[in-house]
Amino acid sequence: MNFKTILLYSGLFSGLGIFSFFLLVNYTGLPDRIAEALYSTGACLFFIAIFNVLGYFTLRVSSWLNIQYALNVKSRTKIIFIYALVMLAFLLLNYGLLVTAKLLIGTTHPFTFPNGGLRILIVVWLVELAILGLLLANRSMQATLRLQQQAADLQKENNTARYTALQNQLNPHFLFNSLNTLIAEIEYDPANAVHFTKNLSNVYRYVLQCQEKPLITLGEELEFMKAYLFLHKVRLGDCIHCDTDIPQDELDRLLPPLTLQLLIENVIKHNSIMPGKPMSIRIGLEGDYLVVSNPIHPRKSTTSEGVGLRNLANRCKLLTGKEIGISEKYGVFTVKIPLSYE
Repeated sequence: MNFKTILLYSGLFSGLGIFSFFLLVNYTGLPDRIAEALYSTGACLFFIAIFNVLGYFTLRVSSWLNIQYALNVKSRTKIIFIYALVMLAFLLLNYGLLVTAKLLIGTTHPFTFPNGGLRILIVVWLVELAILGLLLANRSMQATLRLQQQAADLQKENNTARYTALQNQLNPHFLFNSLNTLIAEIEYDPANAVHFTKNLSNVYRYVLQCQEKPLITLGEELEFMKAYLFLHKVRLGDCIHCDTDIPQDELDRLLPPLTLQLLIENVIKHNSIMPGKPMSIRIGLEGDYLVVSNPIHPRKSTTSEGVGLRNLANRCKLLTGKEIGISEKYGVFTVKIPLSYE
């Protein structure tokens, strides 16, 4: 929440506290001496503080419930139950504050409110619920609109990513290199040519199969990377290697599809790779991030606009709520990709 929103909510909760304070003190049938004792600046500030604490707690609960409901529609009964508890908490707060005040003053019947005091207590509670209900409904509408906008943005980013991936895989340069390599392998190593063809088929199949998936498992992405990297290893003369250190129980983690294709393509595009200058790519985990790093052997004539990484960053932000990390330190280029469980 920004500062303006915080001021708005604080004003609303403070207004509720002042409203409840005056109604409860003046119209709940308290004896005159008790009402006079409660009618103080300190008591009013106490009401304001309590209502701000409970109000912000309610907003937190509401935000959490919105996320839970979005992730699991079956949680509807549980969500209704939690909201009922919050409503009850406001009633108990009004009642508890008055009882506490009467106990501190030493009145004889602290738990009863004669002369229609209980009815006033209920009316105050209902007014508070109406105001909070409008507030939460407004927040839910804003959250729905925000989710719709995020879904539209994500669809746009995914469309861009799919187009870029297909463009990278199906452009004439890639096909030309792959077919030339295949022809050479057929002539000099027919067995390896068959292996090359299978991997080429697997690459295209994966690209087409993951088109409609916003997230893919890390295990599937690593399998695709092996096939994709094999094509380049045959073409470049086996001078590009990948060291992968991913525990088996982490392979179900999720990330945007074709992430590793983009990162490996960047390594090959922007670095000089030859038998005298082999390239070793490292893939590992650091907490909730997939870490891909490589030494920098820059090509003199290569320029980069960073479109692919920007697109990947946008997709990760929309899907996981986290930013990717990009660093260049001690001659090593590193990209950290946030992983998800859902």
